[in-house]
Amino acid sequence: MSIYKHIPAALKLRHLDAFLAVAEAGTISAAAKARNVSQPAFSKTISELEMHVGAPLFERTGRRAILTSEGEMFRRHAMAALQSVEAGVRSVSGSKHTDLVKVGVLPTVAGGLFPTVALDFTNRHPEARIGVITGPNHFLIERLREGKIDLMVGRMPSERHMPGLSFEHLYDEPIQIVGRAGHPGLDMPVVEALTEFPVILPNPGAIIRALVDQYLSAMGLTDLRPRFETVALPVALKLLERSDMLWFISKGVVEFELESGTLAAIDPKAEYLSGAVGLTRKFDFIRNSPADLLAGLLHQRAAEMTTR
Repeated sequence: MSIYKHIPAALKLRHLDAFLAVAEAGTISAAAKARNVSQPAFSKTISELEMHVGAPLFERTGRRAILTSEGEMFRRHAMAALQSVEAGVRSVSGSKHTDLVKVGVLPTVAGGLFPTVALDFTNRHPEARIGVITGPNHFLIERLREGKIDLMVGRMPSERHMPGLSFEHLYDEPIQIVGRAGHPGLDMPVVEALTEFPVILPNPGAIIRALVDQYLSAMGLTDLRPRFETVALPVALKLLERSDMLWFISKGVVEFELESGTLAAIDPKAEYLSGAVGLTRKFDFIRNSPADLLAGLLHQRAAEMTTR
């Protein structure tokens, strides 16, 4: 007689795998296609699982399959169970495995906070490997929703992108106006400098662009026309070094260049020209997974930064 009296004998791993696939995809048809299984067969598997556990796990709304409260609860346990079984098989089969943490990094933290935390993480967890991709906010948000990355680190996403995701604040970071070392506008009033010299603005899709536009409007510079639009340091740095252009950019992107003296900053005279930097992930992240441990280390390092 099994000691697990609440687990039906007919419950199989395929039931859990199908359930998690539908919960992730949002529709039975999409989950079936991803698993290369017919939709009727997948529907039958989900119905069998609901019969075995004695509760409806999904609410069918049109083509959508939305988790019920029981489904949300069961999802956490099903995911943990499959991961535990996989870890057990790995341990007895002798197969070598490296935990891969997939992180999307925005330019805000790419040159400062993240590399130092990533090095610390790999020293503490030598069995883990970090895969890093960069790109604009909307690109990384899509990768996060699709499960192609575990975390996104950078500026707080816009409100319309947040359903189903959580944002965890790390610190606030100002937007700087920077130019080459020795720039003639460094000693000028900020409005005069922005009027006198060509300007590089963040791209229209960049999170900080709205803040910069608000700032320019408040300063009476709504007619300002940028010479370039970018948040890419390699491009902007060459432009700044070879001209008298000024660039609106998050401090974290140019922190090293400011410290080394390659670039210099003009005070924008506006405390509100700053925004939250943090990590974004799905609500249903797994506690104490490698990704969660990396997130904890990011919080720890950010707390140390803010108390200095």
